[in-house]
Amino acid sequence: MYGAGAVGGSLAARLQRVGAGVSVIARGAHGAAIRRSGLTLIAGDDRVVVRVKCVEVPGELEAQDVVVVAVKSTQLPAIATTLGSLLTPATRVVFAMNGIPWWFGDGLAVALPDALVAALDPDARLRRAIDLDRIIGAVVYSSNEVVAPGVILNSTPDRNRMILGKPDGGNDAVLDAMVDLLSHAGYDATATPSIRQALWTKMLIVVGASPVAALTGAALDQLVADESSLALMTALMQEGDAIGRRLGFATPDDIGRRLAFYRDQPVRPSLLQDFEAGREPELDGGILAFAAIAAAAGVRVPVMDLVATLVRMKAVAMGSRARS
Repeated sequence: MYGAGAVGGSLAARLQRVGAGVSVIARGAHGAAIRRSGLTLIAGDDRVVVRVKCVEVPGELEAQDVVVVAVKSTQLPAIATTLGSLLTPATRVVFAMNGIPWWFGDGLAVALPDALVAALDPDARLRRAIDLDRIIGAVVYSSNEVVAPGVILNSTPDRNRMILGKPDGGNDAVLDAMVDLLSHAGYDATATPSIRQALWTKMLIVVGASPVAALTGAALDQLVADESSLALMTALMQEGDAIGRRLGFATPDDIGRRLAFYRDQPVRPSLLQDFEAGREPELDGGILAFAAIAAAAGVRVPVMDLVATLVRMKAVAMGSRARS
C-alpha cells in the first residue's frame, strides 16, 4: 500500500484483517505511530488494530505482487521514479485515488488539453514508468479521515464500495483476484470493462460536492440540507454531466438521488480536509480538470468556472500564507 492515509490506511487495515499480508509505505508521525502501535481503523462500533510492515521508502520492501497507490494526486508524479523497485514484470498497480488520471484521455473522442495532461503527469514520468497494461483503475466509495497518527476513521461503515477495471477494458486474473479479496475484506467490490465511465460517474459527485464543502467548511449532510447549497451542487453536477455526454459517457443515476444519500452522512470530503490541514489541495485532477475538459469540448459551464476560480484562489491564498 503506497500511502496509508485515509483511503490507503482503511484499505490496508481491512485487507490485513483477512490475512492478505499487507506492507505499507507511510512517513512522518503517521508512519511512526503505525510502526509503534499498529494501524487502527474505527468504523461504527468496530475498532480494528492490525500490525503491518511499515516503511518510509519503497526501497525497504521487496518487489510486490500488487501495489495499491493511495497517495494524494498532488504527490503522484513525485513517486513515479520510486515505484520501480516494487515492480516485477507481473506486478499490477492499482490506483485507488480520486481524480482524473493521466491515461484517462487515451482513446476518447475529445483529447484532454495538453496543459491538463502536463499537470497530471509532468514530463510524462508516470507514462514512462508504468506500462498501461499493468494498471488497474479503481473507484472508491468510502469516506475516511486520519483523525490521529496511526488512526483512521471510516464514517461510512455500511457503505464501502470499490469498482476496478483495466484502462483497455480487458480481463485480468489479478483484477479478478483483487475483487475477490476486497469482497472478503468487507467491500462491495466489482469489476467493470468501462473504468473511465465509472471514474467519471464518481468524479461528478466529487466535483459537485467537494469544492462547495471546501469553500464553506461544511460537511455534506449540512450542504444537502440547505436549499441554496444543494442547488449549487446540483448545478455543478449537471454541468459535469453535460461534459460527460460530450465525451460519450452515459448519464449517471439521478443527481438528486445521489446527493440525497448524504442527508444523514456527515462526510467531510478530502478537499475540505486538505484545506483545513494546510495541505496542497487536489485540484488539477478534480474541478480544474473538469473545467479544462469542458473548454476543450466546447461545453459551457459557467457555474463550474466560477466555483473553480474561487477554489483555485483559495488555494493560492493558502499557499501565500504558508510561505509568509
